[in-house]
Amino acid sequence: MNTLLVYAHPNPLSFNAALAKVVQEEISKLGGPIKVKDLYAMNFDPVLSKEDFQGYHTGQVGEDVKQEQADVAWADLVILLGPVWWHSVPAILKGYIDRVFSIGFAYKYTAQGPEGLLKGKKGLLVTTSGADQKAAEKTGMLTTLQNSLAGATFGFTGFQEYKHHNFFAVPTVSDEDRKQMLFEMREMIKNFA
Repeated sequence: MNTLLVYAHPNPLSFNAALAKVVQEEISKLGGPIKVKDLYAMNFDPVLSKEDFQGYHTGQVGEDVKQEQADVAWADLVILLGPVWWHSVPAILKGYIDRVFSIGFAYKYTAQGPEGLLKGKKGLLVTTSGADQKAAEKTGMLTTLQNSLAGATFGFTGFQEYKHHNFFAVPTVSDEDRKQMLFEMREMIKNFA
């Protein structure tokens, strides 16, 4: 299974980086090729420019977007991984979605309504939060992530199967709890990839 990991965290020593490493290890153990997009290391431009917007409607996208779209098209499994900031993902990851999952590539409009063009793929949104599960549920954070990112990105664009998993209270749990989270990530990849 071809896997694309799109990772967004500015600190290469973060828990998110540890999760990204686990994903890479498990996909390699399963024998599948993996491409990793570390958006901060790439200095990915998250801004959807006027030229980008106009180009989407004429089929003319920049070389950076063409490459990212080629990698999404190549993948059977797309994993988006990053922290939760203000009930969403970092702007660099949201900008990746805005620029890469564009009209004409990821979806189109028909007389019957929108149609996803990325059929047959699997998607996994993995997030980490400082909030514990109770706070995340009380504030609606989980619902927001599920609806506006997992559903609106993967579901809207035609992915066959997708899910979201959040690791809670990462900064305040024990090292033992974080080790358990890394184990859960390994198991998730084994069972979903």
